[in-house]
Amino acid sequence: MRKTILSLLAVLLLGTGLPAQDLAAKDVPAAVTAGLKTKFPDAADVKWKKNKSGKYEADFKLSGKKAEAKFLADGKWDSSERRVDVAQLPAPAGEYIKKNYAAYEIDWVKWQEEADAARNRYEVKVKRDKADAELVFDEKGKFLKKKEKDKKPA
Repeated sequence: MRKTILSLLAVLLLGTGLPAQDLAAKDVPAAVTAGLKTKFPDAADVKWKKNKSGKYEADFKLSGKKAEAKFLADGKWDSSERRVDVAQLPAPAGEYIKKNYAAYEIDWVKWQEEADAARNRYEVKVKRDKADAELVFDEKGKFLKKKEKDKKPA
């Protein structure tokens, strides 16, 4: 009996660190799939997961670009992120990059949107030689922070 309890406890403790579980579309609640269709009617190639916090994650393509969205079990949209064109960056963000990262190339731009609209932001990856950085801007293009990353030598 004690071994059984210890085994169950170990499974529960170790199980909380597991990555999101892949789900078949048939295993996703109807409210969640309806939430995706409402928020992103043009979503294509949808793949589902359930993360460790219980949210349903949809990975999909939107206008040919990578996107993902998270939904609660009742179908309420929680957050999303999608790749967007550089031209969609607000002017102040573009100006900041030109001034402070003139020698860098923009690798990608993501639009990150949350249920709390005050947390919406753009994330931009810039790269040059063996260094790159991820820059974060608010929805109006105001610089918020930088995440430095040094590439390891080959």
